Amino acid sequence: MHSRVLMVCWRRKLFFLGASLLFLLALWFWGFLYTTHITEDGGKIVSVRELMLGSSHGHHDGLLHRLGFYEADHSAPSDTVRSIGEPHGGGHASGSGSGGVKFVKPTSGGSNSGSFSLRPGKARNSNEWDSIMQEHVDDEMKPQHHAGHGDDGSKGQRHITDEMRMAAERQSHYEHELKRMGVPVIAGLGPGGRPPPAQRLVHFDLKGAPPKMAYLRRLLPILKTLGATGILLEYEDMFPYGGQLAPLAARNAYTRDEILELLKAAFALGLNVIPLVQTFGHLEFALKLKDFAHLREVGDSPQALCPSYNASLVFLEALLEQVIEYHTPTANENLLHKEDIGRLTPKLTHIHIGCDEVYHLAECPRCRHRLRDQLFLDHVYNVATLVRRRWPHLHLIIWDDMLRHVSTEVLQASGIGRLVEPMIWVYTEDIYKFVQSPTWEKYASVFTTAWAASAFKGAHGEGLLMPPVRRHLENTLRWLAVIQGEGNRFTNGLQGLALTGWQRYDHFAVLCELLPTALPSLAVCLSTAAKGYFDVSARTNPILSSLTCPEPTGEHHTWLELHKDSLMISFSRCMFPGSMIYRFMLRLTSVMAEVDEYSDGIKQRRGWLTDYNIRHNFSTGARVDDLLSDNYRLLNSVSNLARNAASTLAEAYDHWTYGEFIEQRIFPMMEELKRLERAGDGLKKRRYWPQRPLPYLKPFEVLGIDEKT
Repeated sequence: MHSRVLMVCWRRKLFFLGASLLFLLALWFWGFLYTTHITEDGGKIVSVRELMLGSSHGHHDGLLHRLGFYEADHSAPSDTVRSIGEPHGGGHASGSGSGGVKFVKPTSGGSNSGSFSLRPGKARNSNEWDSIMQEHVDDEMKPQHHAGHGDDGSKGQRHITDEMRMAAERQSHYEHELKRMGVPVIAGLGPGGRPPPAQRLVHFDLKGAPPKMAYLRRLLPILKTLGATGILLEYEDMFPYGGQLAPLAARNAYTRDEILELLKAAFALGLNVIPLVQTFGHLEFALKLKDFAHLREVGDSPQALCPSYNASLVFLEALLEQVIEYHTPTANENLLHKEDIGRLTPKLTHIHIGCDEVYHLAECPRCRHRLRDQLFLDHVYNVATLVRRRWPHLHLIIWDDMLRHVSTEVLQASGIGRLVEPMIWVYTEDIYKFVQSPTWEKYASVFTTAWAASAFKGAHGEGLLMPPVRRHLENTLRWLAVIQGEGNRFTNGLQGLALTGWQRYDHFAVLCELLPTALPSLAVCLSTAAKGYFDVSARTNPILSSLTCPEPTGEHHTWLELHKDSLMISFSRCMFPGSMIYRFMLRLTSVMAEVDEYSDGIKQRRGWLTDYNIRHNFSTGARVDDLLSDNYRLLNSVSNLARNAASTLAEAYDHWTYGEFIEQRIFPMMEELKRLERAGDGLKKRRYWPQRPLPYLKPFEVLGIDEKT
């Protein structure tokens, strides 16, 4: 009995001893597994926080690296990371400039479809994202014991994971809303991204369809609400020149009092005003005149000035003097009250001297022995030196297109880098197709700063009535991404973005989209430039309120429709200045399409009222009546449009402008329909027809074709 009791006790001791050893071994292994990690380069032990963020000294990536939130930069300090959307071109990315981590869930697909990757060459698709997130969540569900931290460490990790997931969901929702509206999704742009350009200029091209000054003044508060910081005024022949330059002013040029009222209104709103005065190419408005024809580079073309004439520089100095002096508050006593001078911050700080598209260069006998690039750069240097000498406080801006092909060495030797700031303009969706990375590097090595220029109208067709809003918005968005990526190349960064709105392609071209017609496009692009991304919320995006548009009817309908081929019908319900003109243009666009289809159908697809039938007076009355049944209805619609055009356009334009518009846009339709009507009446009168074959036309004889052939 005694021995049996001893045996039982001994077995229990062995059991408890074994259990204790197993428990201690399990406890040690558990703590090692979940509180430490051995790296590949020397067995360094790191904490869970280092596993999440990635070691700054080792070569492994942490969870956030694997998710794409951070990009390893082993040359940077250990506390420096690069956030999503940070510029990476040319080695000018700043590691600490982001102010924190920006989480963006990457989507699959190419850039053309609107999706993007977080880092070049390291794109993560949605499946990879979800698997990594699930892997981390599974790890989080395991019990962890952190020495010295307790539950705080695991709570912090779960908090980071929750933030990452919520950020990914927000970005996914944002992209979904963009696609619903037809807005392009651009890498790196979105809420919480980089700040917008500091300067947002709106360009008024006054050389065609100059709006009434009262109408322009009504627009300024709207532009301010949408985020504009200034306006770029291109007068051409609409400035009231005096003295020897008086012939340059158009007969309907603005008066000095009208310009004064515009400048006062801009100054009161805090909008900077930058005049644009062409000083090389696009001087047609001056060189077309007999008084200034001797300054042409080519005798039969008024497009460009000859830079080799001393008289050319004298002419430009007089041109610049009249414009600059009138825009300078300290020189123009009427511009501001004496007590206001110096108190109001807006003042003339910049002058744009053009210099784009100099098509005729080094062609005249005085210039042809010189190199084209050197001739151009010398002229820019001379004009810039003249301005700096007389108005040393002014910054000079030039268009950049004539500089793109010039070598870095030639540009640096020219000396213009310290005198002017290039405004780099591209109006298409692919910015880098026209201004590639080496060009940006070249500009940054010559100039300390630069500007960018997009377009909200007048860039996609000389004869357009309505601007393609989606294309203009994508151009603006692409520019915002380029500004983020290239701005750090320049010592003083990029100054800002100018939204250009061309009214004619040059002085001799017909009118393109009118300003009131393009206001929705301007609002969409300007509000986007002011925020640095497109705001999908109708409540926080100022587009609807600034254009006095009705509230959205419901969430299932998008408040903005920008899919391809959209005519922006939604803005026809708004009540912005010129909204009646906008609605008129929508109606005109519809009628023009109908007339074109009708006329093309009769002359090309039907067989009894073609030009051949009309020339030979060879058709039958019944068929002609059938074809002309729609002609009378269309002619009545066009006639009504012509009668309403004058009263509608008078809100923003004088009689010269709406008369020109009617002649260019409506009168040709009336003439075509009346021509078909007259031809039909002539064909129906005939009662007898000749035998076939019908005779050749006499003009064919010139081609060697006659009846004897």
